[in-house]
Amino acid sequence: MEQGRERTRSYPTKQEAEQEKQRRLELIAQGHVPEPFDLLQPHQKRELFALHERAQARGYNPWDAVHSHEKLLQAKETPSIEIGEAVKLCLADKEAEGVSPRTLQSLRSVLLRFASRHEGVLMDELDASNATDFVDELRISLRTRLGYLTDLRTLFSWGMQKCFIEENPVVAAMPGRATRKRIMLAKRSRRREQVLSVQECRKLMRWVEENDPGLLVYPVLCLFAGLRPEREAPEIDWADVTFADITVDARIAKDGETRIIEPLTPNLVAWLKVIGSSGTISLPLRNLKRRWERAREVLGRDWPHDAMRHSYASYHFAMYRDAGLTAKNLGHPNATLLRKDYNNAVTYAEANAFWSIGPGGGGDQKF
Repeated sequence: MEQGRERTRSYPTKQEAEQEKQRRLELIAQGHVPEPFDLLQPHQKRELFALHERAQARGYNPWDAVHSHEKLLQAKETPSIEIGEAVKLCLADKEAEGVSPRTLQSLRSVLLRFASRHEGVLMDELDASNATDFVDELRISLRTRLGYLTDLRTLFSWGMQKCFIEENPVVAAMPGRATRKRIMLAKRSRRREQVLSVQECRKLMRWVEENDPGLLVYPVLCLFAGLRPEREAPEIDWADVTFADITVDARIAKDGETRIIEPLTPNLVAWLKVIGSSGTISLPLRNLKRRWERAREVLGRDWPHDAMRHSYASYHFAMYRDAGLTAKNLGHPNATLLRKDYNNAVTYAEANAFWSIGPGGGGDQKF
């Protein structure tokens, strides 16, 4: 018997078969159960011995050869899929998994460009060089390069889960530890450049207060509450803004999830009281782009990307030293990236001065 199945063997003559039968019956009667190897025919034993000798001479185990051959057979059975179709299915799965719209949009952009470049190629025909050549041709920064390769790694990891490929070729194309560290250091340096100084913030707020008071709600919510400038601040419902907390509804939130910003700083509450008592609050703001471009010219330099939100994050973290609280107010999924990006961007003294910027010129708020 072998693995629950009866094993049979043929013999040249009926007489030889009967002799073998009697021999086995005698062994069983004596309490001897023959080893599986003893049941092999002489030529099969010679083949196994020759295999063992050859493997030993070459320095490997016979099972190594067996496992390699099984992998080859499995590879032949792996279904093939064109890279464009793989990208389409991968994106559909990620959306079904509940990946955030922002992440999905970024992933779609990179994967569709990669698929377009390799149109008609099967997924299992692509290797690390294809990923490297793809990012090389784009002439992008090290940080963006890392992001693109990470998206490609996600695609091929999905392919492994679906058994379209056996291993992820992009892993070999990922930057080493030293390069990743250099990327993060450069990112933190740029983050400091994107933070407005206390003097710039004060100058900006004073200009808006004196020259376009109807616009005040915009920099106040972005700079002192951390709302995103593209949609959250311009479209928030004023009923969701109170002196105790601010609710950013899922309708306008970039990640599609409602969040509550609290507690509010004293200077923010002071600004909200001024705005609320003016009687001129009107949302959404009209001609926002033109009005805001005019206001930020007061700084006399190029406007850093997402400067007010980055400033809020840096000054809030420096003041409270609570990454979880700052991340929650910003709508970040966790505090890990915030600790890396905003740690040591500004000093505590600078943060204290920032959170003292209040309405009325000389009426700075004190903690």
